[in-house]
Amino acid sequence: MASNTKKTKMIRKRKDKPNKMNLKKDAKRISRNIEILRELEQEE
Repeated sequence: MASNTKKTKMIRKRKDKPNKMNLKKDAKRISRNIEILRELEQEE
């Protein structure tokens, strides 16, 4: 049976890994926001 510190280290290590789907969604959201900002900049 593993010690508590080893368990918590493994849990934190697992949680640190970025989720690939979240990264893709973030990239889409950021690119969409950039496009909107460019459109607003052109209107002014």
